[in-house]
Amino acid sequence: MNKYISIKIPNKDCKGIFLFTDSNIKSINSDTQAKKLISDEFKLQIQVRVNSVRGKKTFTFKRKQKTFLKALEYVASKREEVRETLKENGTLKEQKKVIENVATSKYKDTFFDRMNYFLETKTVSARPSTIQNYITALKTHSKPLHNKNINEITIDEVQVIINDMLTNRASSTVVLYAHTLGAFLKKQKVSVSKEWDELELPEVDNKIDYSLGFDDTKKIIAAMRNYSGTLIGGKLFYSFEEIRNIFIFLLTGRRINEVLNLKYTDINFETKTFTIPATTAKGKKELVFNIDDNLLEAIQSQARLQNINLNKPLLDKRLFKYTKETPRVHFQGLLKALGLPKLRLHDIRHMIATTLVQNKVPIQDISVMLGHSSIAITETRYASKSKDQASRATDALNDIIGGA
Repeated sequence: MNKYISIKIPNKDCKGIFLFTDSNIKSINSDTQAKKLISDEFKLQIQVRVNSVRGKKTFTFKRKQKTFLKALEYVASKREEVRETLKENGTLKEQKKVIENVATSKYKDTFFDRMNYFLETKTVSARPSTIQNYITALKTHSKPLHNKNINEITIDEVQVIINDMLTNRASSTVVLYAHTLGAFLKKQKVSVSKEWDELELPEVDNKIDYSLGFDDTKKIIAAMRNYSGTLIGGKLFYSFEEIRNIFIFLLTGRRINEVLNLKYTDINFETKTFTIPATTAKGKKELVFNIDDNLLEAIQSQARLQNINLNKPLLDKRLFKYTKETPRVHFQGLLKALGLPKLRLHDIRHMIATTLVQNKVPIQDISVMLGHSSIAITETRYASKSKDQASRATDALNDIIGGA
């Protein structure tokens, strides 16, 4: 008789995760044992509890696309998302409905049904950040299309959505939405995708220069390093300690997705380094960075918050539980408290790079710090961006030729 068996593999993040199998064993204690139990297609279920409310969500995987451990890792990464949904809605029925519809949605023609099937199958192979982009575009922004026959959607209906979004969304967000929706509809092979070039989209300039002065930059960095800190009895306590720890990592020039996907197994205390895997890095190449004292303190802080012993073999578990929306809100609040204009989380990278360039740090060093695939990218983005830099160049030239 098939049933869900608990997974208890040492040093793996498998709390509340179960494998659907016909075995009579009480638990699965190793990857080798699991491999003997799974077939070409297998199911993992995660169970969560918020206060007295319990919820569960099932994920289906194909063995040729995901190994058992990779599937386990993926399901573990969805734990906080499932928990937040249960906390917000009090139920996971909507997610369960999506799963139940997968088998039949191939034969349905509404946008909503095609979307559900697409998202359910896409989670097997795509990055979490890619899946989140599709969820936002298809579930949230495309609601006016949900009940329409997907083969009857017109380019004018899409244009209406885009025009509405432009009233309260950044141009870059609208363009990203159009590209994401277009990619989905192209995969559905519907006629509207052939008319995509007719859409009127806003012009987008992604090269936003960091324009705040050095004094404001110092205020932002100091506020991030000590975010929510309160001195009590000579000891510093943080009201939002995990957010503060995220800020510490962002101040190394890391992208927010790189930080939020960082796992304890990516940390090497012997070499005092941490690794951004190729699957997470934007350039799809593994990146390795040193751990300074600030980062070490942040890692130790996270381990303490999660009751993890860093002296034992490290768990294949994420350091941080939040999605990028939570640190974004806190960052905006920080800027508002300082009386400074709004910045994106990604602008922290621009702030760091611009400050380093203006203080004569070699562009080669900055390029490696930011994880750029080529120094040309860094030079194009940050070199010679202020009148102060131009003045320094002029002064240097005058010094060189002064005696001529």
